Amino acid sequence: MGVVLVTSEELDAFEIKIKSDLKKLMDGQQEILNGLMELRKGGANNRHADAGFIPALEYMRAIGIKRWKFNALIAGNKIRTIKKKRKIYVPIGEVERYFRDPEIQ
Repeated sequence: MGVVLVTSEELDAFEIKIKSDLKKLMDGQQEILNGLMELRKGGANNRHADAGFIPALEYMRAIGIKRWKFNALIAGNKIRTIKKKRKIYVPIGEVERYFRDPEIQ
C-alpha cells in the first residue's frame, strides 16, 4: 500500500460526512431505545411486553437483524432466550443490551 495525499478540503468533507453518519446512527439507536421505554411503560399494545418478553421476530425487527444472525447470537450465548413449545421469546432488556454491550456484535 502506498501513501495517499489528501487536501485539507477533502479531509474536512470526510470528517463532516463521518459526523453526519454517526449522528444518523445515534438517532436511530435513540429511536429504538425510546420505543423500548414505551414498551416497558405499557404504551404499546403488546401482550408479551407485560410479561417482560417479546417474540423473536419483534426482537429481530427492533435491532435490525435477520434470522441467521439471531440464531448465531443464540448459538454463541450472546443473548438470553426462552423457548416455550416451538416459540422463542427474548427478554425486553436484551434489545437495549444489544446496543450497549460491545461483546454482542
